Amino acid sequence: MKISILPVGMYQENVYVVHQDGHVLIVDPGGHPEIIASDISAEETVEAIVLTHGHQDHVNAVDALVKKYGCPVYLHQDDFPLVDPDHYRMHAFATGLHAKITPMESSIDVNGFHLDVLETPGHTQGCVCLLMQDVMFSGDTLFYGSIGRTDLSDSDPEKMKESLQKLMALETDYHVLPGHGPSTTLLEEKKNNPYLSGRYGI
Repeated sequence: MKISILPVGMYQENVYVVHQDGHVLIVDPGGHPEIIASDISAEETVEAIVLTHGHQDHVNAVDALVKKYGCPVYLHQDDFPLVDPDHYRMHAFATGLHAKITPMESSIDVNGFHLDVLETPGHTQGCVCLLMQDVMFSGDTLFYGSIGRTDLSDSDPEKMKESLQKLMALETDYHVLPGHGPSTTLLEEKKNNPYLSGRYGI
């Protein structure tokens, strides 16, 4: 398995392109679909786009990529309002999508890939972390040394606290691939991230 990391946009959001035996999974395509497509060969098949949450800097390239590859898109249903073309203007950092969106269940199985979905609301109502083998795509829930914002209209600090407790309870030392910034490990964050250790409040 190979994972390409493609920072895009003004917020340098990390797009992850996962390659495995001719199959491709795209996580959080936040913009610049041409850059994302350039990482995918003509011999590979894009099986799905998976979104950790619905903010625009994580979804802006979805429609263009679906038009090109015809793949399904998965998002937690609690974040559907953020991508609803008729209602997204009521929410911060939202944008309307026209691609068909499939609601996430507790796991996602597409050709060549299995992901477990860990619900981690707080940054948004539908934030998730995606677990695949020893990798965690943490979106804007967990960063290197920090966490996602909880001061937005769709955020909830109390839910974020509960979500961080879920991460603390995980026993696997996942390689954490966040929505922004450098990669880290879950053990590193348990030891040194002040939000996980309780040294900072939210």
